[in-house]
Amino acid sequence: MRIPNITTLVAVLSLLLILPTTSCAAPAPPPDTIPPSVIAGLVATDAYDGRVNLRWDKSTAEDFDHYSVYVSKTEIVDASSVTPIYQVRDIATNTHQATELEDGTKYYFAVTATDKSGNENTSVACLSAIPTPMPRGTVAPNMCVDVYHSDMAWAGTTLFSDRHIKERPRVIEVNMLGEIVWEYVVPENVREYIIVGFDAELLPNNSILIMFPLYGVYEINRNGNLVWSYLDEKVSHDADRLPNGNTLVVFGAGDNISDAQVKEINPKGEIVWSWYAKDHFYHSPYKDIYERGWTHANAVSRLPNGNTLISLRNFNFVVEVNPKGEVVRTIGEGIFGYQHDPEILPDGNILVANHYGPHEAVELNPKTDRLVWRWGQVLWYQEERLRDADRLPNGNTLITGSTKIVEVTPEKEIVWQLTIKGLDLEERKNFGLYKADRIGIQR
Repeated sequence: MRIPNITTLVAVLSLLLILPTTSCAAPAPPPDTIPPSVIAGLVATDAYDGRVNLRWDKSTAEDFDHYSVYVSKTEIVDASSVTPIYQVRDIATNTHQATELEDGTKYYFAVTATDKSGNENTSVACLSAIPTPMPRGTVAPNMCVDVYHSDMAWAGTTLFSDRHIKERPRVIEVNMLGEIVWEYVVPENVREYIIVGFDAELLPNNSILIMFPLYGVYEINRNGNLVWSYLDEKVSHDADRLPNGNTLVVFGAGDNISDAQVKEINPKGEIVWSWYAKDHFYHSPYKDIYERGWTHANAVSRLPNGNTLISLRNFNFVVEVNPKGEVVRTIGEGIFGYQHDPEILPDGNILVANHYGPHEAVELNPKTDRLVWRWGQVLWYQEERLRDADRLPNGNTLITGSTKIVEVTPEKEIVWQLTIKGLDLEERKNFGLYKADRIGIQR
C-alpha cells in the first residue's frame, strides 16, 4: 500500500478546513418585536383627598412581564413620551391607586403591558379624573368605620335610616370615615311609624324619598322641608320614584288576601296601576300562608323592559310581572328564604339579601337556578337579620343588616365597614339597620 507523504496530507486537511460544513442546529428564531395588545377597560375614579383608583382588563399576553402606569396633567397619546409612575409585575393585579395628587386638578391616566422581550404598545387609551377632598362632618360617638381600604372601596357617601337612638330616629348620610355629613330628624308626629321597613333613598333631584311603614311616603329636600307626600296606611318597606315622576310603593306588613301588594302613584296621589297577588296565587300552597301578612311583600322596582319586580317574602320567591299584571316568571323558588331587596344585575343575574338559612347576600343565575356568588358572616343570624345587598359600579357589594354596613369585593374581602356600637341582642333585632345606599362621587 502506498502511504501519502506529509505534504499531501497537509494539503487535504487544509482543503477540508475551508470547505463549508453542514450543521444540524436549528436556525436562531427572529427577535420578538410584537408588543402586547393595548390595555382595555381602563376606569379611573376619584378616591378622595388626592387619590384616584385605576382598574383595567387583564392583559392577554402569554409572555407578560409587567404593567406600566402613567399619570400626566396633559393628555397621553403615546406613552413613550411619559415616564411611568409605577410598574405591576403580577398579571392578575389589574388595579392601582395613584396618590399625592392635587385636589381639583385634572389628571390623565394610561396603562400599558410589556412582554418579556421588552416590547410595549405605547399607543394608549387615556382617561381623565379629578381628585376631590372628602366631605367632612361630625363624629357620631357610637358609630365608627372600623375597616376602610380606600384603594378598593367605591368612594362616596352612604345614606341610610337610623333607629338605634330611639328618641331621635333619623335619616343620615355619612362619609367614608363614618362622619355624619347630613341628617334629617324624623318629626315627632310620625315617629310611631319608625318600624322595620323605614327606608330612604336619594332621588335624581337630590331630594330624599322616605318610607314610613303603615303611614305613607315623604319626599323631603336637603333643607328638611316636605315637598311631596302620599299618606296611606297600606304601604311598607319600599318606595321607588320612577322616571315619569310616579312612585311605586309596596305593601306587605300585615297585608291581607284582598289587598294590593303594589301600587303606582302619580304626583297628584292617584293610583294609576296596581297589582294583586290574589289574582295569581290564591291557591295551594300559597293561599293559607300568613306570617305578619299574607305575602309580606317587601320590595318593588320597575325594570328597563317595563315589567315590575316584586319580592314576596312569605312565598320565598320574586316575581316579574308585565304591565298587564301577568306573572312573566318566578325567580328563586326553592332557593331564596325570606329574601329582601332583589336587584337584577346587568348580566341578568339577581342579587338578594337572603333572610333565612343562612343569612347571606346571594347572586342567582335564574337561567340555571345556580348560586354564582354568596357572602355572609356568623354575625348575621336569625335574631339579627341581613336586610339589604346592592352591587356597586366597581363590582363590590354593599351589604346591610343588624349593626353593620359592609362593602365586600367579588373575592369576599371586606374593604369598608361601618359598625354601630352599644346595642344588645334585642336592640339589634328591633332597631338594627335596614337598608343603605352608596352615593358615588361620579353619580
